[in-house]
Amino acid sequence: MEKSQNTLNPNDWISSYSDELYSYAMNKTSKPELAEDLVQETFFAGLKSMDNFKGLCSERTWLYTILKFKIADYYRKASTRFEFSNTRLGYEDNNPVLDYYFDNRGEWKQNTGPSDWGIDYSSSIENKELGLALNNCIDKLPHKQKLLILLKLVEEEKTEKVCKELNITTTNYWVIIHRAKLQLRACIEINWLNK
Repeated sequence: MEKSQNTLNPNDWISSYSDELYSYAMNKTSKPELAEDLVQETFFAGLKSMDNFKGLCSERTWLYTILKFKIADYYRKASTRFEFSNTRLGYEDNNPVLDYYFDNRGEWKQNTGPSDWGIDYSSSIENKELGLALNNCIDKLPHKQKLLILLKLVEEEKTEKVCKELNITTTNYWVIIHRAKLQLRACIEINWLNK
């Protein structure tokens, strides 16, 4: 059997990979200190498990895989700190966003249903502004909703995987994503469209 050419050189990890691993972790968490911690944990875990490296992938790919597991572990642990009920859509929760859009039967109130925002999506300036506004609005979401949006809509993970990562049922998934989308819509309308 031919030996693999891929080897590990931990002395070069910081200079070779720390910036790109940090950028990846920042993209997934939006928290500088957390991103730093996750990269450090990645390097530490890499050192501890060097004997398990078979050389079947590049050193870079191996470190990215460890980082992805660290990020998933972070979200999994974070999700267990929050409990959500399996209520229909939580209209009884006195949620101001839900109260704004829906009546007490869960029906759209007049003139609050989905509509075209009139955005020119071909305009790179509008797309950039919308992207910045959306990122700001995602950051304002309650923690569980933010985690779900990042995993499902940014990472494009399958629903089953998101439910497993966040330790929630599919019913909870649909409740949480519905609430998150409504809150994002309200945030965009207030902070970007109506500027």
